Amino acid sequence: MKSIIIINDQSTEAEHAAVFALILAQRLEVNIILADIPVLKLTTAEYGWTETLPAEKNSPAVDSKLMKNFLERKMIHPGFKPVIQELTFSCESEDLYKLACENEILMVVKGLDEFLPQALLNVNLAINNLLHKIHVPLLIIPSSWSENELKRIVYLTDLRFCGMSTVKFLAHLANCCDANLVIAHSSASGLPLMDINQAEEVFNEEVSCHIGYEKLFLNMLDQGKSTDTLEVVVSEMKADLLVLVDQHFHFNFITRQYFKDKCSLYQPVPLLIFPS
Repeated sequence: MKSIIIINDQSTEAEHAAVFALILAQRLEVNIILADIPVLKLTTAEYGWTETLPAEKNSPAVDSKLMKNFLERKMIHPGFKPVIQELTFSCESEDLYKLACENEILMVVKGLDEFLPQALLNVNLAINNLLHKIHVPLLIIPSSWSENELKRIVYLTDLRFCGMSTVKFLAHLANCCDANLVIAHSSASGLPLMDINQAEEVFNEEVSCHIGYEKLFLNMLDQGKSTDTLEVVVSEMKADLLVLVDQHFHFNFITRQYFKDKCSLYQPVPLLIFPS
């Protein structure tokens, strides 16, 4: 059965993200693997990962505070009751890669303090150590995010290159949460702009008809104008989950806005990052 991995680095951000992940697991009817890892320390100039604990393969449940909280919340919520397994690892990379090879992992969830000066660096480290190694979507939950339900999922992409496997994944997620799914089109740099008629034709004939989700919509961002994409997506579209593909199109620009330049202006929403 499919599972969600939750990274537990013993931080309040991890606890915060775990609450959201538990509800998500119940909606998707998947199990949970709580991956306990060592606390990261600023030990190198590169803010490198530390490996201070020995690896424990197939370790039994260690009954952490978060695990006990999980079990209590699991019993309170009605509906599907996911199996929750807790394992201890020496780091975020090799051991988790082996775990992912042995299990059908749907996504990895990680909490993050978006207001830290090194927040953007932490995001990039998580991408390098999780997304690139395990090669499944990475869900970043900002510490200030307070909602527990998804209502509007926005996938920011160039419509001509939106991955159908990504859209199918998102449609399944949206369907389980009864959420709207919006493909927000913005032409990639250097490519010709699309007019609304052309975009609707591509959307209807190449995307929508192959997905079959009635709450799938197209939204055209203003093109050729100096617009604040983050403001449009979060404030105007009211996204409560922003979807990007690693290093594609507007990825670096948006993540820089989210976790560095404008974090105090627009409340960051959860960010779901797909492997490139």
